Parts: sequence; structure tokens; C-alpha cells
Amino acid sequence: MKDKKSEREYLVEARVFATNIFASLPLTVVAADLTWKSKIPFKAVSLREVLIHRVSELSMVAVDLYECNKLVPAFIITRAVVETVAMTYWLNQKVGEFFKTKDIQKLDEFLMKAMHGSRDDTTPIEPYNVLTAVDKMDKKHNGFRKMYGWLCEFTHPNWSGVLGAYGKVDHKKHCLKLGSKNNRVPVMLGLGPFNASLKLFEHYYNKLSEQLDSLNEYFENQDESK
Repeated sequence: MKDKKSEREYLVEARVFATNIFASLPLTVVAADLTWKSKIPFKAVSLREVLIHRVSELSMVAVDLYECNKLVPAFIITRAVVETVAMTYWLNQKVGEFFKTKDIQKLDEFLMKAMHGSRDDTTPIEPYNVLTAVDKMDKKHNGFRKMYGWLCEFTHPNWSGVLGAYGKVDHKKHCLKLGSKNNRVPVMLGLGPFNASLKLFEHYYNKLSEQLDSLNEYFENQDESK
């Protein structure tokens, strides 16, 4: 009974997180509100805001799936949330790094690859490997990569996401019973990482507000900049 109550509490928390993020969605990034001396602040703010829209849409769907016990799809979407949170952290890291190095080109390259990278030739810019962002997050939050790995096992057609989720051997009847109802996956394998990731997203998204204000101020105070 204690575990079931814990699951319900996690579900309520997840719904609150997703609803709060949805309620915070910005609708525009207005270039006139930022310095005209550089495109860097506009790019950085734009990346921040498209990341929150992605997290919001994924999170609302994930919560619905958790609530109706569609766990494998919920875990798959949770992995996408985790990847997006890792990119949000990386943006924080890159902006903070800029204030130490003042390397405009390096920051611009990061922003362009993060926003415009693609592997299907939609754009000419090569994207980052998402594992790079996950590993950087893991250095700050130990266990993040391991948590991501659990979710990958359900995203790929490995044992956890196939036989482990949809099949159960009945040794007495010598048959394989099919369907998720026959082999229920522990919900906390995904719901725990989901809630933890939304907490981290909220923290780093809010932290970026001050960082990006400082970034804009830096370029505004320059006589000539990129």
C-alpha cells in the first residue's frame, strides 16, 4: 500500500510540474527587447524558449500516459524529456563559460548547432550528439547518465522494452502470455526520473533568466560586437 500511495503522490507531483511549465510558456521572443549590437542574446533566448516548449509538450503527454498506465510509451517520452533537460543545462554551462572566456565564436557555434543541427540534411549544420549533453549533466548530477540508460532500455527494442514489458512465460502451461497486463513494468523506473528531470529543468530554466539578462547587458555595453 505504501508503494502505491507513493506512486499516486509522484503522479500528482508530475501533473503539477507539467501544468506549471505549460502555464509559463512564452509566446514570442521580441528582438527589439534585446540589444541590436549582437545576435547572440537573441539566439540564446530563443534556444531557451524553444526548449521549454518542447519540455512542456512532451511532459503533458507523458503525464497522460503515466496516468493511464501506458508505461513503455511514457518511458520513451521521458527519455526525450531527459535529453531536453540536459541540453538546457548545457546552455547554462555555455553561457556561464562565455563570461570567463569572452569567446563569441565558440558560443555562437554552440547556439547554431543546438538550434539548427540536423542529421537528415534539413539544415547544413551537423547537430550535437545528445549523449554529450547527458554526460555533461552527469558530471554535475551524478547518476544522470545511469538514469538515462534505464530509459534507453525501454526506448530500444531490448529485453526491458519488449519481452520484459509485454511477455510472461507460464511454465506450467508452457506458453507465453502476451500484453503489458501480464508483466507490469515498475512505474517508478520512469516516473522517478521524469519528476527529477522536471525539477532540474525548472531550476536551470529559471537560472538562465538572470544569465541571459547579463549576456544581453554585456553585448549592449560593447562598442562593436558580433
